[in-house]
Order: sequence, then structure tokens, then C-alpha cells
Amino acid sequence: MAIAVDRVPRSGTVARSPLERREGRAGYVLIAPTTILLMVFYLFPLAQTVVYSFTDWNPGTGTIGNVVGAQNFVDVLTNAEFLRAAGNTALYVVVVVPCSLALGLFFAALLATPFRGRGLYRTLIFTPYIAPIVGSALIFSYLLTPLGGLVNNGLGLFGFQPIAFLTSEPWAMVSVIVFSIWQLVGYTMIIYSAALSNVPPSYYEAATIDGAGPVRRFFSISLPLVAPTSGFLAITGLIGSLQVFTQVYVLTGGGPLGSTETLLYWIYQQGFVFFQGGPASAGAVILLAVGILVSVIQLKVLARRDSVELA
Repeated sequence: MAIAVDRVPRSGTVARSPLERREGRAGYVLIAPTTILLMVFYLFPLAQTVVYSFTDWNPGTGTIGNVVGAQNFVDVLTNAEFLRAAGNTALYVVVVVPCSLALGLFFAALLATPFRGRGLYRTLIFTPYIAPIVGSALIFSYLLTPLGGLVNNGLGLFGFQPIAFLTSEPWAMVSVIVFSIWQLVGYTMIIYSAALSNVPPSYYEAATIDGAGPVRRFFSISLPLVAPTSGFLAITGLIGSLQVFTQVYVLTGGGPLGSTETLLYWIYQQGFVFFQGGPASAGAVILLAVGILVSVIQLKVLARRDSVELA
């Protein structure tokens, strides 16, 4: 009597059924359009930028004359304007990211309890994020004009002299930072609102029975439980802040005297104003490396903190 024995691959893996193989092929077909688009519009330009960073590429003519090696990186890292732009970008990131997260969490917690008009307040706070950034920046610049601007008119009522917010230091950078925080708070509020809605109400009820007030409940329950959301917003906020450009371009144009020039604005100036494609590409590669490095550090810190909390 013959006994049928199922054959198992020597590698120890179980052979997939025909249905599983068909599903796998269907999965590859479904992700193919997105993969192709990413390769064409992201990976290929990224590879081109890396190649151009080692040459004297001219964006105006599209020609590559010579391969200069790492000279572009040396010139960029010793360039006073680039270093000043890096400092401005670091200041922008350090202020905008924490403030937008803190204010977003504050408004999310404040609007967590249902009351009449809550939807209207959420809409008003979220609107700046979905509004066209160029239009918002133009309106913002009009409000800050020294003569006739609403802000300076209001200051004049208290006896203050008009302030050139967009053309004087340090007010120009302060204006860019305030505008960016105002724009981002709505987004962080919505994300935090979704996170807070997932907190079991029984936690708050138990804390209330124990005598905890609203502030104690916030710091003991809400804040720890939205920590993963805070990590996500910190990483995405940092990546977005490193790439700040439109606010600077519309509000201040990098001035006065480069006091609001950021890394991406410096790269734009080098590549599309002065047609120095090699240094611009080198600056872009450096910016990419900084973004990846800081994001990896953030992920490791967050992972370590989560493991400690679980322990």
C-alpha cells in the first residue's frame, strides 16, 4: 500500500497555492502605477541631483562641462550664505515644530468636549491649513505693512510707532515663524483630535472619581496616550520645516540681508537665479542627508522611549 507524502521544499518554506500566487501577481499589478510614478518623478530626479552635485551643471543651458568631484560640497559647506541659511532653517525648525504641536494639542484638548459651536471653531482653526499658502501669505503681508496695515494700525492705538515687520530684523523672521505656526496649528489639531477620540472615556471617569481635575487628567492621561501621535507629527513637521520655501519667497524674499533665507531658498537662488546648478545640487543633497539623519535619530529616540514605557 503506497502512502502519499506531501513534498516540502528543502528551504523550509511552504509552497504557495495557485490562488496565493495569483493574488501576489495582482498585488504587483496594483502597485505598479504608483511605483512607476515614484521612479519617474522622484527616484530618477533624485539620482540626477546626486550626479549633478559632482559637476558644474548649468540649469540655464542644461549643459555639463566638467566633473568637479567633491569641490561643490567643499564650496557649499564653507559658504557664509549657506551657513547662515542653515542657521535660519534650524531656528525655524526649533520654534515652529514644537509650537505648532503644543498649540494643536491645546486646541484639540480644549475642543474635545462637545458644546454648541465646536464644529465652527474647529473649521476656523483648520481653514488656514487648507487655504492656498500663497494667497494666505499675501493677505498676511498686507496686514503687516507699516502704513495702513491692520496690525500697525492696532499698535498705533496704543501709542506704538509703525514696525516694518517684513523688512527689518528680527521682525522678518518672527513674521515668517508666526505665519507658519498659524498655518500648521489646524493640521496638528485635527490629528490630535483623532488621537484623543480613541482614548477610552473610562480612563477620564476613573481619574475624575479619584479627584483629578482637568489639568491633571490632561497631563496624566491625554498627553502620555497621544505620545505616538506626537512622534509622528514631530517627524513630519521636521521634514516639512526643513523644506520651508513659499512663506519666505512671498513674505520676505529672503531679506532683509538674508536674515530669513532658508536652505531651500538658498538652493533655489543658486540654481534658478544664478544658474549655479552644481552647488545648488550639492546643497540639495546635504539638505536631504540632514533630513534623513534627523529623522532616523527621532525614530530611534521614539522607539527607545516606547520600549521603556512598555517595560
